Parts: sequence; structure tokens; C-alpha cells
Amino acid sequence: MLRIMVVDDEELAAMRLMRILSERDEPSEAIMFLDSLEAYEYAKAHPVDVAFLDISMPDVNGMQLSKLLTDTRETTKIVFVTGYDTYAVRAFELNALDYIMKPITAERLDVTMKRIGTENQATAAAKPSLEVFLFNGMNLNLRTAEGAREAVKLRSPKTEELFAFLLCKRVVIREEIIDTLWNGLVPDKAWKNLNSTLYYVRKAINTTEHKSEITVTGNEIRINTDELYCDLYEFEHLLKEIRRDPERNTPLLKRAEALYAGPLLRGKAYDWASEYALSLERQYTELLELQARHYRQRGQLLQALNGYGEILKLDAIREDVHGEMIRIFLELGRKNDALRQYRQLEAMLRTDLGIEPDAEIKKLLL
Repeated sequence: MLRIMVVDDEELAAMRLMRILSERDEPSEAIMFLDSLEAYEYAKAHPVDVAFLDISMPDVNGMQLSKLLTDTRETTKIVFVTGYDTYAVRAFELNALDYIMKPITAERLDVTMKRIGTENQATAAAKPSLEVFLFNGMNLNLRTAEGAREAVKLRSPKTEELFAFLLCKRVVIREEIIDTLWNGLVPDKAWKNLNSTLYYVRKAINTTEHKSEITVTGNEIRINTDELYCDLYEFEHLLKEIRRDPERNTPLLKRAEALYAGPLLRGKAYDWASEYALSLERQYTELLELQARHYRQRGQLLQALNGYGEILKLDAIREDVHGEMIRIFLELGRKNDALRQYRQLEAMLRTDLGIEPDAEIKKLLL
């Protein structure tokens, strides 16, 4: 799947290109930025395959941004988008893949996308890459040079747990692993179990065509995070970026929402992971709530409703969140929806906690 970035300070032009991209049959993942520096910060932490850049932008123009992006990741393909044809020669001097005049049409975009496809086939790396997904369970894929995904199966539940532990810790010493995963075994047997299980992990995820995702140096075992994709790592980076400026990071929060498909390692009874999973969920919920309040204050009530709804997916009996949604429904003149929300809250509280909703919430509907 292509990871695409659209950067244009003209919102309507950017949205038009995003719409045309979304209507294409080929799978892709596109994110839009109206600010060059925000786009650059995102690209520093996330692989971008193709960047569609408007040339005339304030602060950092498209040509300057193209150099920043390719310095960050040489394989990022640059497509310049502009309303002026005077930049064409300069654009191709910068090794741009293409140069498109506004307004962009679906037919013209097809030409660019075919060119991208040809380039990808010519420059595709010979090595597969490992993709690890830890939210809502644990799934591993190996992406082949042709772009196909092959599921990776680990040998046993203990092999899965060891790999999950290493992924979450990044760097860990052998004693900590043994104390966590083989506590209670005599030392010799514990060390033997660790060594054999680690062998089977490495055998499953490593092939002769690419570098090792796990490095063992003396007593230390390290995950080489640059050699794999992990949704957890991207999610944590997004949380960090969003905290810097929650009001301006709506695209990043939407990406975080897409990544958070369910609790970390759902279905895996790993005691060591439970606190970590709760911490991630709590941080994510705080950001959702912060943004929902922001939308509320700006009068963007539908966006606020969506944010509060996402919170309830994580914690369905948040009485305060139900109350906010009821207030918004009433402000929008949707009393039936407000009543439905109240009845939902009432039923859950009675069933799960044996209590009634707060009287102040009930008064809202009188």
C-alpha cells in the first residue's frame, strides 16, 4: 500500500487531490497537510512513499520541502503540484518524478500514478520487510519484494510472548526476560528455554535476504526498530506529536484512531503487558477528550460528538461523556437522540453497576 502525503496551503486544492486519490481503485493511505513544517515533522517519523507538494507555500516552499523529505528518506518520490508552469525545469532538476498543473484531474493523476508504479517495480528492494501489529491482538506479516504480504506464524505461545515482550521493551537484558517469562524455573532450565525460544523467534522472522530485526550483544537483546514496522511504535510517536499541539494535529489523531484497532495484545493473557496496555488506552482517551473539548469550544458540535463517541468505544460507562453528548444533541435540536443516549446510559449503569444516572443529567431532558 502506498503511503501518500499531500501538502498544499490551499485547503480546497488539497482536499480535491485527496478526493481524487480516494476514488482510485489502487489501495493507498493518504494524509493531508496545510503546513510544510508539520508535513516535514510527520515525515521524519513515518515512511512516505509519495509526496504531492504545492510549490508556492509560505515559510518552506515545495522545493525546499522536497529536499528535506528526500534527505530524510531517499526513496520518497516527489510530485510537484502548482498553478504556474514556470517552475517545471527547476522541478525536474530536483529529480521530481512528475510535475502537475492545477486543477488536477483524475485522468492526469492516472499518468502520475502509472509512473509511480513503474518506478516502484524498477526500484523495489529485494528484501522482504516485517510488519508487526500489536493492537487488537498480535499479527505478523512479511512483505515480499513484489509487495505481497505473507503471514508469519510463530512456533508456540511462548515464542509469541517472547517476541511481544521484546517488541514492547525494545532493549532488555536476559535476566529480566527470565524473571518475567520463566519465573520459578531453575536457572539452567530457564536459560535453556530462553535461548531455544529466541532461536525460534529469529528463525521465523529472519530470512537470508534482509537484516536481522533482533540483535544479541552479550547479555542484552535489542529490537532493531528500523528493520521492521510496528503499529505500536507509530502510535506512541503520534501520541507524542499530538501532545505538542492538539488543536493543529487532527490528521495525526485520525491516524492514531485508525491504528488503535483494539487494546494492546488483546486476547493475550500477559500479566506484564496489562499495565502498559492500560497506560496507552488512558493516554489515547485523554487526547480524544482534549480534542472533543476543543471542538466543543469552537462550536464544531458534530466533530465533538464523534470524539466523545470514540471515547465511549473504550469506556462505555463514562457518565460524564454521555452527559456531554446529551447536551450537544439538545443544542443541535436532536432531542430524540439525546433521549436515546440517556436510555443507553441508564441501561448500562443499571446492568453493570446497579445504579441510576446522575440526577443532573436527567434534568437536562426535562
